[in-house]
Amino acid sequence: MVAMAISLVIVIAAAYVYLGSRESQRAIDRSSNSQETGAFVLQMIGREVMNAGFYPAIVAPIPVDPTQQGMYDTYPPLPATTRVKTDWQDPDNNWPPVAFRSAIYGCAGGKFDVATSTCPAVDPAKPDTLVINAFTSDTAAMGATGRRLDCTGADVAPVAAGGDPSNAERKKNTGGAPPTSPHTGIDPELPPQLPVFVSNRFALNDTKISVENEDVSTRSLACSGNGRSPHGTADATAYEPIMPGVEDMKFTYGVYTGDASLTPARFYTAAEVNALSNEIINGVNLTPWQRVTAVRVCVLTRTLGGNVRIADKSGALRTYVDCGGTTKNQPAGDMITRHVEVFGLRNALKQYY
Repeated sequence: MVAMAISLVIVIAAAYVYLGSRESQRAIDRSSNSQETGAFVLQMIGREVMNAGFYPAIVAPIPVDPTQQGMYDTYPPLPATTRVKTDWQDPDNNWPPVAFRSAIYGCAGGKFDVATSTCPAVDPAKPDTLVINAFTSDTAAMGATGRRLDCTGADVAPVAAGGDPSNAERKKNTGGAPPTSPHTGIDPELPPQLPVFVSNRFALNDTKISVENEDVSTRSLACSGNGRSPHGTADATAYEPIMPGVEDMKFTYGVYTGDASLTPARFYTAAEVNALSNEIINGVNLTPWQRVTAVRVCVLTRTLGGNVRIADKSGALRTYVDCGGTTKNQPAGDMITRHVEVFGLRNALKQYY
């Protein structure tokens, strides 16, 4: 009996140690996953930001007239004095919308409306949206790599009907001899006759995921691209989830205010950028969004699936700093982590600056 009692105590102690170690390991895994989520989101958005405003130059710049240089080496490409079918901008038909006239655009406290290309009213409680625009001359060939696909994997200028209407003429690359007669056909193995437009929008979706057989409410990094958005269907205007476990996402924008330096005067929210006035820089009238040279990305990630604060002392509340700089108490059982990084718009430095 004594031996059995001693054995039972040992078994109970071993089980207690095992269960405690397993719970500790789970807490470590959840915290590590949250850290990795933040790193992944920053890396993904950072790569997109650094590509913002890219336009594959196909003709040498014209140094004599800076207003005409933009036709060849800047974002967005300028239309010809007498517009031709292949010109991307179409001012007579109000194209492009404001959101696509600069490499970077954002919505403060709301999700960018894909159907109308506008931002909703500012709600500070909601995450921001970032719109990133660029051009590419990549082919549409099967298995081709590059930027021809938007963030959802859809071709922005497919061989078949569809994709972004602004790319309809620019993607044609056979059957003509421009500029005397326009191309009429498409060869997916060849680049488009002119660079095609790519627009990716990053926001957060409210969603539920299963963690250890339990439904957990969370937010997910989500994206919408212009490879499908012009179709006008519910699916085409939706944001597709990419990575769960993101609690909040905010963007601020470094804007320079004069031609003496391209260093940002300060970082502004999207609403504050919209309130700034235009500036004449080296003879070119630039909007505030066209003067953005850096983006500060702030992401809050939250652990998923149970208690990760098993070592907290009773009554000792942990805190975190949100994207607005406010110190808050950590939620019961979970851990929120702040991730911040600044990315430069490397294509913002044009040859005529």
